[in-house]
Amino acid sequence: MFFVFVILFTVKVFDVNHHLMNLILVYVIKDTLDIRKTLEEEARKCQWLVLWLDCDREGENIAYEVVEVCLNVNSRLNIWRARFSSLIDREIHQVAQQLARPNQLFSEAVDVRQEIDLRIGASFTRFQTMLLKDAFDFNFSTDGRNLILSYGPCQILAHEPEEFWKIQCSYTTDEGTTNFNWMRGHLLDYTCAVLLYEMCVEEPTATVSVINNHVL
Repeated sequence: MFFVFVILFTVKVFDVNHHLMNLILVYVIKDTLDIRKTLEEEARKCQWLVLWLDCDREGENIAYEVVEVCLNVNSRLNIWRARFSSLIDREIHQVAQQLARPNQLFSEAVDVRQEIDLRIGASFTRFQTMLLKDAFDFNFSTDGRNLILSYGPCQILAHEPEEFWKIQCSYTTDEGTTNFNWMRGHLLDYTCAVLLYEMCVEEPTATVSVINNHVL
């Protein structure tokens, strides 16, 4: 899911004739994207809002953007956060029974990082444009005033997803099923994951040495 809001400067500052310091001092705002209307329509019909978004800081920030939009039209929403590492049926059901509250500190950290990225990226773009625009002969028509040599650490052409493997372990008795979490999380190396799995199969007996969470 993409961000619900985009961060923008409050005034037009990309004209190279503006002083570079304007990019540091000018205020920024968060403007909404079209998805806001969809969220508002759905929020009016709901009692609960369960946020199934990426379990990283960016996902937490998007979660709070969704919360802000939905609370504006339905202040009675009961808000929860799902924290998961994969979309396997068993894990989804388990996570649904262990919902938590979203973490506002993670979200605010992303707000700060986004504003810093915007200011640094715009500043380096301005500096780079002013420094290099007369140093090269560009093979396209321009009067020089609209030429921008863009800079940004996040200018990635495409994201390539990677396959990963994980070992899932559970213990079932008449009282129910206990699922164990692997501290490693997952592996990107298939061969290594298979070797670890085979070691577990060959030695199926385990000893519980520490209990971190006890659910009654």
